[in-house]
Amino acid sequence: MYSKVLVPLDGSEVSERALAHAQRVAEAFGARVYLLQIISLTHEYEAVRGGGDESLITIEYSQETARQITASRQTRAEAYLAALAAQLEETGIQVEASVRQGPTSDHIMNFIEETGIDLVVMSTHGRSGLQRFFLGSVTDRVIRSSRVPVLAVPLED
Repeated sequence: MYSKVLVPLDGSEVSERALAHAQRVAEAFGARVYLLQIISLTHEYEAVRGGGDESLITIEYSQETARQITASRQTRAEAYLAALAAQLEETGIQVEASVRQGPTSDHIMNFIEETGIDLVVMSTHGRSGLQRFFLGSVTDRVIRSSRVPVLAVPLED
C-alpha cells in the first residue's frame, strides 16, 4: 500500500516525533523513508514584546552573509539527516535524505510530486490562537494541498 514515506523535519524534537510512526509504516509495508529538511534565507521568529504581545520578525541578510549562513545551515542539515537516517537504517529500513532551500510548504509539495511519495508523516507543533494565525502551519498547508494521505502526529501522541 505504501512504498515511499516522506518525513519532513525542521530539526526540532517535536518534528522528530513523526519518525517512530514512519518507522512503523515502513516496517509494516517494506517502504522506503525519505527524510526532508527545508532551509531558507529568511527565518520567521516568534518574539515577545513588552506587554506579552506576539509578533513576527523577518530577518533578511546581505548576499555574502546569506551565502555563508546558507552553507552552514546546509552542512548542519545534511549531518542532522544523516544521523537520523543511520538510526533508521540500523533497523533495516531503506532511507534517503534530502535538503532543499526555499519556502517550506512549496518544497514539500514539489518533493511529493517529484519523488512519487504515497504517504507523508509529519508532526504538528501544537500552535494555537495568534501563533497559528500569524505563523501558519506547514502541516495544515500540506494537508490541504496534498494529493496523498498525510499522517499528522500531534504534540501529545
